Amino acid sequence: MKRSLRVVAAFAFLGCASQSHVGGAGASNASASLPDSGAFVIAGDPRDASGSPWSFRGSVDGVRYDLTGVILVPAGPGPFPAVVLSHGSGGNARFIASQVGRTMVTWGFVCIAVDYTHAVDVPFGAPGRPSETGASRANVLRAHMTRELLRRLPYVDNSRVAAHGHSLGAYLQVAWLAEYRGDVQVASHTGGGVRPPQSRIAPAPTVDEAARITVPYQLHHGSADETVPLTWDERLASVLREHGVENALYVYDGGHLAPRSNPLMFDRVRAWYAMHGVR
Repeated sequence: MKRSLRVVAAFAFLGCASQSHVGGAGASNASASLPDSGAFVIAGDPRDASGSPWSFRGSVDGVRYDLTGVILVPAGPGPFPAVVLSHGSGGNARFIASQVGRTMVTWGFVCIAVDYTHAVDVPFGAPGRPSETGASRANVLRAHMTRELLRRLPYVDNSRVAAHGHSLGAYLQVAWLAEYRGDVQVASHTGGGVRPPQSRIAPAPTVDEAARITVPYQLHHGSADETVPLTWDERLASVLREHGVENALYVYDGGHLAPRSNPLMFDRVRAWYAMHGVR
């Protein structure tokens, strides 16, 4: 196999999980859970402006995965910090990579996004069913597996990994980081939060899940959000504060999309990541 980002790079996982090497990049950290079988394929050159599609198909701990996504990589050998991007309703990995990843890759970050159960215009994949949107178990597994795939890339510094989500992607990010507390070092999101204790709205995470988060978390929300009430992010900030988790909530004039691509949001996120050693 040619070991270059310029060609299709297939990383086969059979038992001991072989690693790919690119240029002069250093070795990646060991994976926390090795796939039983499967292949991680990056097609094309993720250093291109639009990044490259990737896929992972295999079985891990008895769960069948059929994942697709997009990855963007900065120029140079690395190792680089990285961020896992989680898209909202009506979007997909390609969309959040273009809306958010194209900015973050200029910071020197590897940006990886996966298609979740609420993605549009892409194959549905596995695990999960179409009804399992937002903070579902299926999406938590998809996010965690995407983080695990970063461990197989020798140009990623696995001690410097962040997470950033929007809307349904922000919902699932809370549930993911509550369950897999060692996956990232810092997090941020736009237009998310936790539902009231009495609410049974399935896509949103619970207060109990938020209480298990341990990483510094920055939140961004529109003052007149017509999709996710501002009170939901205020509730999340309150829960984090009660449990001694460093957090910051910023409110922007406008609706649900007001903070998503706001230059000030990007400036604040970049400074937040740097303050917590992810830069």
